[in-house]
Amino acid sequence: MFYSMCCFSDPAGIIQLIQHQNIKYSILTNLRVLKLPSTAKYNKILYITCHFTIHLLYCWIVNPVFMASTKLILRPDLVKKAKGNPTTIYIAYCHNEKTKRINTGQKISFDNWDPEREKVKDTYKGHTTINAILNQEKGKVDKIIGEAHFRNIEPTFEYVEQQLSLLAAPVTPQEKPDFFKLFEEFIKETASLKAHGTNKHYKSTLNHIRKFVKAKRIKISLDRVGVDFYSKFVNYLLNDLTMSNGTANNQIKRLKVFLSYLSDKGIYENTDYEKFKLLKLTETDITYLTKEELDTLYLFDLSKNERLERVRDLLVLASTTGLRHSDFSVIRPENIKGEYLLVRTQKTKDPLRIPLNSYSSAILQKYEGKIPKLSQQKFNDYVKEVGKVCGIDEPTEITKYIGSKRVEKRVPKYELLSSHTGRRTFVTQSLERGMNAQQIMSITGHKDVKTMMKYVKITDTVKQVAMSKAWSDAPGQMKVS
Repeated sequence: MFYSMCCFSDPAGIIQLIQHQNIKYSILTNLRVLKLPSTAKYNKILYITCHFTIHLLYCWIVNPVFMASTKLILRPDLVKKAKGNPTTIYIAYCHNEKTKRINTGQKISFDNWDPEREKVKDTYKGHTTINAILNQEKGKVDKIIGEAHFRNIEPTFEYVEQQLSLLAAPVTPQEKPDFFKLFEEFIKETASLKAHGTNKHYKSTLNHIRKFVKAKRIKISLDRVGVDFYSKFVNYLLNDLTMSNGTANNQIKRLKVFLSYLSDKGIYENTDYEKFKLLKLTETDITYLTKEELDTLYLFDLSKNERLERVRDLLVLASTTGLRHSDFSVIRPENIKGEYLLVRTQKTKDPLRIPLNSYSSAILQKYEGKIPKLSQQKFNDYVKEVGKVCGIDEPTEITKYIGSKRVEKRVPKYELLSSHTGRRTFVTQSLERGMNAQQIMSITGHKDVKTMMKYVKITDTVKQVAMSKAWSDAPGQMKVS
């Protein structure tokens, strides 16, 4: 049978054999009948030779004159010369009874090639990448042939080569992506996923990086943002800007989020950003208002200074609802439903149902639900002035780290007031007044106790309330002899 194939004396039989699933096995069986050498090395060459021969027979007999086909192959003669080393993978393009081999630019050894499936074997370490390239290259040829047939053009070898050369025409190299432009695009693209205040923080970090590279005369690009860049940037934040470790950590976190975003998009391949370590921190100093201080603010007559009066009212509202600045700033009459305040947080988009109390109800009624608007920056400036006027001036010790240096100082309490003070006041005073953690979290929107406790100052009052609540059920008065 094999002899008749070689002589092409039985075309019908050849076609039938080609269409048979076990064609290669059949040929090899016939070759063995002829008692050809059967060494392992020879069998490899024999196998691929048969595979290549069948492709040529298919092109010659099965395909009509103006039809074309493609197949991924290894050349038998090159496999023999390679002696087990990688050899070129070709696209065998069959047209008008002739075959042309097109170099794919990829190589593989015969042991790692699957001729039946026309791909690198899955056991080969780099099979995914090479097979993807092979499919891409073969796909180019198939597309050229298909489009030629559609346009009634004969896909000659010359035509296919010409079209491939056009596809391979050199592309003008693009400039390296600009770091600052990418950062700006990142802020813009992710703006809808973050609160307005958070976006401002990212813009602030971007500005710090701009000033850093300008001050240190550093050329910045993505491929330069590694461990060395991180070290110099941290030194700049700590020494030039005298940032505390906590503030510097915020800049590092945002930079890492940006680089991770680029990494996910395949733009930034350097994984050094994962090594950017956060700086040492002390236990956060929690600034909150005591009940006496809150009442002092609430009752203080500021009617002659409308600006400070509004800021005071906003601080009291935050201190009695637990709302962030981004949330209490946008309260409108429609948010008030009976004895509750219904809001969707700007930061996490969580819906909250907050019970009103005598403090918060009075503030909302005063403004008829239309809360004054004030930027966070101006609020943070003015609230210190409010504290000073109202006598919130207890000397307060604060501790922070600048690098490895521990810095301690005492300042009047009003200097520490900010938009965060209200939320911290609410959580701490709620514990002092007997509310449990789960109740507080349902109002503030915290997902877990650990996160909420960052806002809490565990005072003696908090401990006393908790102790009394837990151990106030003694069975009676103990007798003393």
